[in-house]
Amino acid sequence: MSFFALATAKQALPKQHHALRRLPFCRSFQVALASSAPRTFSSAPTNEHEQTLPPPPQEGIEFNALPWNLNLPQHHYYIHLTTTPMEGWTSNHYDPTTDGGILTSPSRKNEHSSSPHSLHHYSSSPLPLYPANTSINYGTTIWEGLACRRSPTSGKALVFRPQKNFQRFVNGARRMCLPEPSYELFMRSLQLVLRNNMHLLPPAPEVKTGLGEDGEVTIAEIEGGSKLYVRPMLMGSGQQLGLHPSPQISLLYFVSPTGSYFQGKAVGGLKLHLERKKSRAARGGMGSVKCAGNYASTMRPLLDAKQKGFDDNLYLELDTYHNPPPSSSSSPLHQAILQELSAANIFLVLKTGEIVTPSLDRGTILPGVTRDSVLVLAKEFKHELKPFVLQSIRADGTDVGDDLEITVSERDVRVEDLLNATEVFITGTAAEVVPIYSIATSESDEDEESFSVTFPQQEELPGGPVTTKLLGMLREVMAEKRQCEATRDWLCDVFASPEDFRKGGVS
Repeated sequence: MSFFALATAKQALPKQHHALRRLPFCRSFQVALASSAPRTFSSAPTNEHEQTLPPPPQEGIEFNALPWNLNLPQHHYYIHLTTTPMEGWTSNHYDPTTDGGILTSPSRKNEHSSSPHSLHHYSSSPLPLYPANTSINYGTTIWEGLACRRSPTSGKALVFRPQKNFQRFVNGARRMCLPEPSYELFMRSLQLVLRNNMHLLPPAPEVKTGLGEDGEVTIAEIEGGSKLYVRPMLMGSGQQLGLHPSPQISLLYFVSPTGSYFQGKAVGGLKLHLERKKSRAARGGMGSVKCAGNYASTMRPLLDAKQKGFDDNLYLELDTYHNPPPSSSSSPLHQAILQELSAANIFLVLKTGEIVTPSLDRGTILPGVTRDSVLVLAKEFKHELKPFVLQSIRADGTDVGDDLEITVSERDVRVEDLLNATEVFITGTAAEVVPIYSIATSESDEDEESFSVTFPQQEELPGGPVTTKLLGMLREVMAEKRQCEATRDWLCDVFASPEDFRKGGVS
């Protein structure tokens, strides 16, 4: 039998790591850090019905110094449930009508574990996989990324918009021939893996205030801070040689406390490479599915771009580059349609007053949760955003009147639109909202059409007026400082009842 460990003791951070000084026993969650035995799932500590707030952050960890990576794996627990395509996910795994805070995999008992319970120590309980594993051979793995933060307003542990992640997860399961979990199972698994790793929830972000024009105290800035990142996964874990759906399916959840995705990678706006040769996704493919293969295809181009001094690639729909409309007077490159980065969506602020992002209709880009959140906020608070759009356009040297109409749209965005932009930014769960300083082709590709544009307002963090304002709005929602009808269920309290956690909303 061959074992592929999710993490081993060798991957543990050294004792003198700058982010880890001392990790005392976490009594409130009875974390047996040295134990390799499966841990019986508890929906919360023994005082479940009394506890409404998470414990204080674990002592000895400098959370703000943690990179975007798998951090402190020797101190987390992960969930592992299994089923078969015929059985699917049933009340034997989780029954919401009799919720006892237990998730089980009856088929796992006596297979690789003496216990059917689903919670396992990350470093001491490796995931058992064979060489004929379906996901290893045929790439049948989907996953999600969510963030749990400690609210600076209420102190609660809040997950941001997991309902949207579930929708994308189900779509991916269908495309990959994997049995889709119920909403109840998806959310309860998320809630339980967080409750059993609360010792790694970072401190709340700092809220900076100032005085508005009317003399009232206003929020000047909310620092991003760190988060407890959660990754649900669904994969074919059975063995077979032929090209068929996997005979066994695994549902997994693991966590990691992290900093920002681009932390330490850039001191200002990002420099993007306009990729003209490599493709991330094509129409009719898997570009809109959050599957492992979508990221594997970007690794080589990403390394190449970094060697040339760029931070990431901006991908094109290559068919629109090689086959431009015959009636177009613009160059083929200018007519090419933009997709996204390796792991982030893109937005443009145009001189016409339009805030625009590539449409999902072509099926080539991921329906990002942060992307959707920025679209909703820009539409709901368009009047509040308008002065910042005008400021951005005027700072770029364009004279516009106060009556300029601000629009927020999703459509096909072409390379030539970048020449009419005052600000460009990207969005993602890990990145939040990050400014783009420049987009250019590589000088080494002399046989291809060249392109280069800079956005001076985006040179320094947090970016130009629109980028900064939208980042602030997003963080205000996450910190319970901003709400409207459209955002009322965006935050889910980890210590709420299972029913209230599924509904979302914070009282």
